[in-house]
Amino acid sequence: MKELSELEKKINVVFRDKNLLQQAVVHDSYINENPGFKPGHNERLEFLGDAVLELVVREFLYNKFPNPEGDLTKYKEQLVKNDRLPIISNKLNLEDYLLMGKGEYNNKAGRQKLLADTLEALIGAIYLDQGYKKVRDFITNNILNDCKNVLK
Repeated sequence: MKELSELEKKINVVFRDKNLLQQAVVHDSYINENPGFKPGHNERLEFLGDAVLELVVREFLYNKFPNPEGDLTKYKEQLVKNDRLPIISNKLNLEDYLLMGKGEYNNKAGRQKLLADTLEALIGAIYLDQGYKKVRDFITNNILNDCKNVLK
């Protein structure tokens, strides 16, 4: 596993609370094999990050396009669909920082969902540590930056 300081450089976010960053990259399967590991796994951060991602993307679409609600909903789905988030996770090399149990490590079929979940957990951690503006910048730079190529 690479040092989390490398990930901070890559995402251009220096965490005040390093435990939030650590937690964002810990899958619950790792905790099952390492009981008592602190700060714990990333499921709660994923829950929050999913909502933050949704808000930022909806705000972006609302401000960028005068289209009706139905069109904006389709655009949102294209930007954050489950097969796209793992691609972004791979660009950030999140798997290099991820702590997971042996079973998950060997489960290549489920890896894409795990990477999408980790990206959402990272978004949640950035939001808690840095606030809305910084997480909006992160999402804009990493997810919304190529919206012209994604939206059909």
